[in-house]
Amino acid sequence: MAEDLVLFGGTFDPVHHGHLIVARCLAEARGFEKVTFVPAFCPPHKAAATASPADRLAMLRLAIAEEPRLGLCDLELSRQGPSYTIDTVRELRRLHGAKTRIHWVIGADMLEDLPRWHRAAEVLAEAGLIVVVRPPWDQRLEEILASMSAELGRRAVDALRESVTLTPRIDISSTDIRRRLAEGRSIRYLLPDAVLEYIEDHKLYCPVDSPGADSA
Repeated sequence: MAEDLVLFGGTFDPVHHGHLIVARCLAEARGFEKVTFVPAFCPPHKAAATASPADRLAMLRLAIAEEPRLGLCDLELSRQGPSYTIDTVRELRRLHGAKTRIHWVIGADMLEDLPRWHRAAEVLAEAGLIVVVRPPWDQRLEEILASMSAELGRRAVDALRESVTLTPRIDISSTDIRRRLAEGRSIRYLLPDAVLEYIEDHKLYCPVDSPGADSA
């Protein structure tokens, strides 16, 4: 039987409960045995991560330690350089074999950027994209998909439409977590306790006037 390799990319700076809930819901909704987090070394379409690759990887390991349906792949961190999806997909295809079904998870908030991805058409040809949607993006989804037909083609857009998976609205973001920490505010309950302890122990994202700020 062909293997399903479901890849959830991002900076995870830091990983939080929103990421974990979306991944778990996706596994259950689509019947996948596992969803694998792929932390980016240098995301081409986002600002560079604040925490180091080693710290982001360590936090992810702590976050998924007790969840058998969540996995971790450090390929992009090991490769370094810009983290292009097409390179990751092709390398994992080589490692797992031609029969493996590779799926790449993308949030609806990033969908409009898809036509501008590096070699986007090749990504769509070599991996099945799964669009995870939460309110209020579900109200704009059809508009976004329709606007992409000219650049990606009707067949690709139809495949994206069929892949849509609804997930709960979890109003937690890594940006807000970093901001709260920089302001000296609590982030308890926004991420796993083990990740919180790691952040505190390693003085990550700390206020600019606090000890250890230079190493954040």
